[in-house]
Amino acid sequence: MSSVLAGCTSTVGGNATEEGSSPVSHNESVPLFNPCTDLSDEVLRGDKLDPATKRVTVDGESNDEAWWKICNWDSTEGPYGVSVFSTRRTVPERRANERSLVIRDITIGARAGVVSTKRSDPDKLTCYVSVPAAQGMFEVGVTWLYSQRQSMPESPPCEVAIRHMNYFERHLPK
Repeated sequence: MSSVLAGCTSTVGGNATEEGSSPVSHNESVPLFNPCTDLSDEVLRGDKLDPATKRVTVDGESNDEAWWKICNWDSTEGPYGVSVFSTRRTVPERRANERSLVIRDITIGARAGVVSTKRSDPDKLTCYVSVPAAQGMFEVGVTWLYSQRQSMPESPPCEVAIRHMNYFERHLPK
């Protein structure tokens, strides 16, 4: 199972920009948290994710990839995957991204964020919860298996994504 993400597509004034967003100032002095290596198996199992199913989506150091660290795991609760995104992008950039459809504002812990989906997801199989971080932003994405879409508790599966972000928020740097 894989997640689709809006990646960086260009560089403006030395800052990579997410397609559909405008360049903003980013805090490059804060190390980018890496969910692929910084989330322990114990933490993953605590959220009912199978550590053995880890798929590294982005963990490179190329110009664009240095702005994102993304890993995915299969849920042990249902036919869906959970992605944890760590990025220098910001919640205002997510909100302004023309590819994103913001569903609502949300507060997770003390972090004011957004719940969104992709405009290009006609089956509404994926939902994202984005919260701010010193480095930029964290996102948790839930993607339901297409073949199991009839079993989704809601479309898109935003309450499932919110539940996972509520769990992960306390394990992520401020």
